[in-house]
Amino acid sequence: MRVWLAILLAVAMLLIGCNIAGTQPPASGLRIITEVYPPYNFVDKNNNVTGQSTEIVQAILEKTGTQANIEVMPLSQGLTLAEKGPGVVIYSLNRTPQRENLFKWVGPIGYYEQAFYAKKGSTVVVSQLEDAKKVTKIGVYKGDAGAQFLASQGFTNLDESLTDTEALKKLMDGTVQLWLGNKDGLAITAAQAGVNSDDLVMMPTVVIRADLYIAFSKDVPDSTVKAWQGALDALKQEKDIDDKTVYEKIMAKYSDPDYINSLLR
Repeated sequence: MRVWLAILLAVAMLLIGCNIAGTQPPASGLRIITEVYPPYNFVDKNNNVTGQSTEIVQAILEKTGTQANIEVMPLSQGLTLAEKGPGVVIYSLNRTPQRENLFKWVGPIGYYEQAFYAKKGSTVVVSQLEDAKKVTKIGVYKGDAGAQFLASQGFTNLDESLTDTEALKKLMDGTVQLWLGNKDGLAITAAQAGVNSDDLVMMPTVVIRADLYIAFSKDVPDSTVKAWQGALDALKQEKDIDDKTVYEKIMAKYSDPDYINSLLR
């Protein structure tokens, strides 16, 4: 009798263990990568990966029942890994012609604009794109679509940095005369660089104006990409009792300066 009781107890414990394990989604095998590029993806005061695009990706993971961690690294490193695979997901990317056939795509998940910034008091004037070729150095973020665009337009005065904050610091110490920065992320990037955003002057020429996407290495199954796109579409269409979609709520949060400040201080 004791033997049978022991067997029944072991079976019961095994079933309980299976049920507990079943409450967690299975590991997806996907490696999710992002960069520090606020307000879309950045690290908050508690060292958590956050941001507008990050919350969208996290909502997609929940909706598709996918378990995966998010890694933060320089964009150039992440792009190299995403091109090689296997199973790499990277966000937020500008879907440029140069990148189109390198990845599979889901989106758009946002929108951004880049412009040139000079240090307050600078005599540099950029009324049109060609004017920027006259300065000695332009600080850019290595691997960024804006940097790639400028290179394609014949710019030979680009100074690459592994992070946007590093590029901004070079502007402030005089290493470069212009910095190619993201308008919506200016306040956060400036804060992370220890710079007062009031000490920056934006030039009137918009260099990049584009949507942002999630990119998948080419080996990721089409069914996975389709499921992510379907989940994103649902986040944009399904409304809660307050008549707002999850997508709209996320966008509204990251348009609120007070909320952004709460993440940084």
